Amino acid sequence: MTRFLFSLFLSGSALCGITLTEQGHTQQMLDALKNIHTLECDFQQEREVSVLAEKGISRGRLIFKKNKALLWQYQIPDQSGFLLRGNDMIILDHSGKPFPDNGSSGLFRHLGRIILMGIDGSILENKELFVPENIPSEDYIHIRLIPAQREMKRLFSDLELFFRKEDYVIQTVVINETSGDKTTVRMGNIRINRPLEDKTFDAYVYQQPLPDR
Repeated sequence: MTRFLFSLFLSGSALCGITLTEQGHTQQMLDALKNIHTLECDFQQEREVSVLAEKGISRGRLIFKKNKALLWQYQIPDQSGFLLRGNDMIILDHSGKPFPDNGSSGLFRHLGRIILMGIDGSILENKELFVPENIPSEDYIHIRLIPAQREMKRLFSDLELFFRKEDYVIQTVVINETSGDKTTVRMGNIRINRPLEDKTFDAYVYQQPLPDR
């Protein structure tokens, strides 16, 4: 489950206790996020578990098309992930093949919804999920998120997001879990609003087997 947890915070959060300059940054971030129609990027995940000496390293990709689908898939060490199309959640196995929802995707569905809220900017206007805090930084727009809902409080102590100041593109997400474990995700090779065909997602859609005759 934890391999999916970092993915929900790909973009944005509201700011509180901010200056007029920071308010201007927030509105510009909102405007930029709402103009995203497609987004593709690579990511590297570093997983630090308190009982293990070495970090776990994973790499993968995200593909998003507005009002169509969101694909989050690992490429190293395996091909697992998920696809969210409307209200349909499809889980990908270790080989990247879709399999039917057996009732285990409830949390993934919740996380996928938050990912979409982040990408389209609506999470910037939603203060029910997190209590945000702006952290002064010379190099990035640094936002700390403190969970407000019970389920989130159970999983996370806080989250940190780092955006480039020049174009508001997210660079790094740090997730600090209540267990003491830590996940850091670094985004790279981000491509925004490039043409993306709907059939890009078709291979990840589970096809119900035909009944025996």
